[in-house]
Amino acid sequence: MHIVLYSRSDRMGSNLSWYIMQLIYAHYVECHIYHIHVKYDNSLFVKAILTYINRHNTSLYEKGIPYEPCFHLIEESQQDWPGNNMKVCKAIECDLYSYFKKHLYQPIREIMNSLSIERNYFSNLDFNPEKTICVHLRLDDVVNRFDYEGIFSTKYYREKLNNGNINIDLEEERVFMENQGIRIRGWGRTYNPYDCQSPIAENRIQEIINQAKEKYPDHEIIIVASPSGNEIGLPYRCIRSEDPDFDLFMLCNCNVLICSRSLFCFSSTYLGTATDIYIPMWGHITGTGLTTKYDQSNLNYWY
Repeated sequence: MHIVLYSRSDRMGSNLSWYIMQLIYAHYVECHIYHIHVKYDNSLFVKAILTYINRHNTSLYEKGIPYEPCFHLIEESQQDWPGNNMKVCKAIECDLYSYFKKHLYQPIREIMNSLSIERNYFSNLDFNPEKTICVHLRLDDVVNRFDYEGIFSTKYYREKLNNGNINIDLEEERVFMENQGIRIRGWGRTYNPYDCQSPIAENRIQEIINQAKEKYPDHEIIIVASPSGNEIGLPYRCIRSEDPDFDLFMLCNCNVLICSRSLFCFSSTYLGTATDIYIPMWGHITGTGLTTKYDQSNLNYWY
């Protein structure tokens, strides 16, 4: 069998984590992956994944597993990010982060390192990866969205995964949120404003920085943010690069990572070297199995 590697209409982080989800499934069931016209294929990180996919396909050929007619892991009409991640999580009976780290991280990381050397990224890294707390701030394209507590959307997806009921039903989600006391006007939906990528208030970020700093008092704190967006009020060195690959490279090369509510940053949990990760929970991330009965990770969650 083989699956077709699908892209999304979203930006880099959504696509990168989307590819990782599909790769995890193909690795688990040992099927080939067909890819053509993949978005962001000039990105170092997408190149690394595609290079690994080619090796994966070659390995299956060598094992005598043929390239048979495809089946659709993702239906054309069903592009729900957490829903398809739930489908894979249920199939492999493990959260996607832990599965990736155990089975796929090392070979993909080696490819990433080679590509990073070609781009001189390591020589341009001006902090000590072993003594750095990297903090990602999601700004630019979601600057007009509000901060929220992700505990309600997390609860929704956790219950679905724990009960094995992973069908995607937007009306069911709306009713669930209203039963939690959250009335969402104009539900359509382009997105659920209580289950989406959005900025996090700086005072809440500071609380997590304080926790990490108490644990790692000799670490430097570095803010990684997009080149556009609001001014940053946190009193730490801030790096704003015009190269999103270098932004993600920095997040992938620190030993302590404080994530934003962003799939771009979430991708660095898969691909990075961080041994201590602080991650804000919201429904999309729970769809990968984190905080559910499938969770085998050691991440630090906050809401």
